[in-house]
Amino acid sequence: MKPVAGDREMDVPDDKLHARPDKGKQERKPRAAKWHRMYFFLAGFDVLVVVLSVLLNHLIVETYHRSIQANQSWVQQLSSFSTLGNLASAVNAPGNNVFDTLDVDAESKNMANALKAFDAHLDSTQRQLEARIADQTAHSADIRALTLNLRDDVNAVDRAMIEMVDEALLIFSFFSDGQSENAGKRMATMDRKYARLLLSLSTVRERVGLIQSKLLEEEQESVEELRRVEFAIMLFVLLMVSAAMVYGRRIKREMEHQAAEKEGYLSVLRESERQFRQQASLLDKAQDAIVVYGMDYRILYWNKSAERLYGMCRSEALGQSAKKLLYQGDKAFDLVVRSLVKNGDWAGEVNVRRKDGCTLTLESHRTLVRDEEGRPQSVLSIDTDITHRKAAEKEVQRLAFYDQLTGLANRRLMLDRLQHVLAGSSRSLNTHAVILIDLDNFKALNDTLGHDRGDMLLRQVAQRLSGCTRESDTVARLGGDEFVVLLENLSENPPEAAVQAKAIGEKILAALNISYQLDGYDHHSTPSLGIALFQGQLNSVDDIIKRADLAMYRAKAAGRNTLCFFDPEMQSVATARARLEADLRLGLQHQELLLYYQPQVNSEGRIVGAEALIRWRHPDRGLVLPADFVPVAEESGLVLPLGRFALQSACSQLAIWARHPQTARFEMAVNVSPRQFHHNDFVDEVLDVLRYTGADPGRLKLELTEGLLVEDMEGTIAKMIRLKEIGIGLSLDDFGTGYSSLSYLKSLPLDQLKIDQSFVRDVLRDPNAAAITCAIISLGQILGLTVIAEGVETEAQRSFLASHGCLAYQGHLFAPPLPAEAFTAFVRERLVAEH
Repeated sequence: MKPVAGDREMDVPDDKLHARPDKGKQERKPRAAKWHRMYFFLAGFDVLVVVLSVLLNHLIVETYHRSIQANQSWVQQLSSFSTLGNLASAVNAPGNNVFDTLDVDAESKNMANALKAFDAHLDSTQRQLEARIADQTAHSADIRALTLNLRDDVNAVDRAMIEMVDEALLIFSFFSDGQSENAGKRMATMDRKYARLLLSLSTVRERVGLIQSKLLEEEQESVEELRRVEFAIMLFVLLMVSAAMVYGRRIKREMEHQAAEKEGYLSVLRESERQFRQQASLLDKAQDAIVVYGMDYRILYWNKSAERLYGMCRSEALGQSAKKLLYQGDKAFDLVVRSLVKNGDWAGEVNVRRKDGCTLTLESHRTLVRDEEGRPQSVLSIDTDITHRKAAEKEVQRLAFYDQLTGLANRRLMLDRLQHVLAGSSRSLNTHAVILIDLDNFKALNDTLGHDRGDMLLRQVAQRLSGCTRESDTVARLGGDEFVVLLENLSENPPEAAVQAKAIGEKILAALNISYQLDGYDHHSTPSLGIALFQGQLNSVDDIIKRADLAMYRAKAAGRNTLCFFDPEMQSVATARARLEADLRLGLQHQELLLYYQPQVNSEGRIVGAEALIRWRHPDRGLVLPADFVPVAEESGLVLPLGRFALQSACSQLAIWARHPQTARFEMAVNVSPRQFHHNDFVDEVLDVLRYTGADPGRLKLELTEGLLVEDMEGTIAKMIRLKEIGIGLSLDDFGTGYSSLSYLKSLPLDQLKIDQSFVRDVLRDPNAAAITCAIISLGQILGLTVIAEGVETEAQRSFLASHGCLAYQGHLFAPPLPAEAFTAFVRERLVAEH
């Protein structure tokens, strides 16, 4: 019979029987002591790491503040350089104005004052820059190098200004010595030096932009590096906490197992629990919110920072579903959990809601905790509030890419998006469009109602433009009163795309034509729109903007408050106009302009005077008539020196006629443009010319167009009265074709009405032209004004005019416009024929 297990136990010696428990005690005690030491070590190490994390968060905040302060500082510096550009323009202006005013002393004084302001601002700017250079120890070698280069660029601006001023002084000296021709030749040199100065200022602004970008890049790299360090630290803390929890449970089990053998193990367990509570209290002192939730999303741990961050106390959060409590069933939460199960950890930005309903942006680091068998047990989440940081980043981006007044995209962002569209055009056949919008007469609003109301108008225009476009379109303010709309992904068929762009353009026109309420003032404004379509990568950004700009100016020329598409003819016309303007400027300097004189005769056929008509003898174009170049002179401002030349040349010829009996009684009619007449010094300029030439003011007649009556009627009448007091005659040219009002006509101190040639040409075949001509003659008789008809080509036209009371004529029936010598010869022949 086999012995049972109990029988075998009875055969074991006593010493062996007692040896086993002793051996178990010897094995468990050292192991438990080892776990205790490890547990205390982990607790102390966690305290140190939490303190380090707090310091790192403080350093990150300081880094963001420093980034914003540095960027704002450089924005101020950039504004200072922009002011330099305005001051430089003021220094350059007298060098150009001296050609118009001929007053060397006044322009020299103006330039000296402007240069003094420029130098003062430049000195202040250089001192600020030197202070920045001295305070570069905290920045990288690249920033220091760029700042030193900026100092060289600013010095280059100073040198360029010196060179331009030296050239202007040379021009002044030529004018002082009566060498106006040499002064004109030096003008191009001064323009080049001014262009070099503007290029230096542009280089300075670009350098500041590079410094701003580099500063922002380095500060962001610093913050990211600190965040990675912080994440590693907090992840290590969580791992230590997890390890401590595992050690704590093992200690508790060991102590419960040995409780029957030794009461002292209970005290060890109580001490372990006390240490665990102490460690939990340390986690409560952490700045970041620490949350632990199980795989069923139930919250297991919620520290004090979580209470502050989410606005919920621990008792409200524990046991609740994190998904419903914080994310309100957000699908992103499920994606994060799946990523955790797959990869073991996850880091990113999340949006959650506080108890009060406001939204927070968090930087969250999550780690999956597994049990002893490797199964997912819980999720440790460290959440840092970055709402203010994101707001700061958004503000930095807004300052860099958005217009501060309207909130629209600025020029930089618009050009960047346009470049992006061009880059993607190679992969798409869609047509795109740029609409350039310029507000008509915006300067008048600023001048009359002030810049505050002008800003109100710009903000309202921005709102209306945003309401006229699609979500995929970009609306930007380029500057001043110029806006631009980028229309993306129109039809692949250009004609259909043009229809789509026109529809949006007309919608913009209608929206911007509605009256604006500007602080109690009802203001009406109109826009001019230029549209340029483009497709593919055949064009550059500059080409597209230039084309839209040309189309916009065509819209203005068409009467404003309309839209116009770009076509290649505009480009050629603009190029030809620019070339003509450059040639005209050189023509004035090289004295290529001259006067022709067309006789004016009375009813008896006798010459009573002449009208001075300007001509341009171009070396390549030949003789250029005023209809081809006077409009360009009007737009470019060259009409002022052109008009001054015509007035001075005509008065000089009038003085020559006064020396000869056959021409001594002739009157000289000279055309005056509205821009020339409205110049502040026009009357004084006429007086100076009369004194200089010695011409009789009683023989001078100024022909004024009806267009100048539109602007500043009271000032116009005052100037006309001053001219009449001098003895100068006044004739209203092209009467009936302009905008004059008969109520104003009775108030004007006129001597003569001039019937426009368009009426005279059709007087025999158009009843309306004949009626208007007769009405003008009758009106002149009623008002006591003489009447002269221009463009008389046939004897039948002259007879009709004479029969209705017009007794003075001018036209090819008598003679075409003639050079001075030919005009004198013509007068002699007429006198011989009369005798």
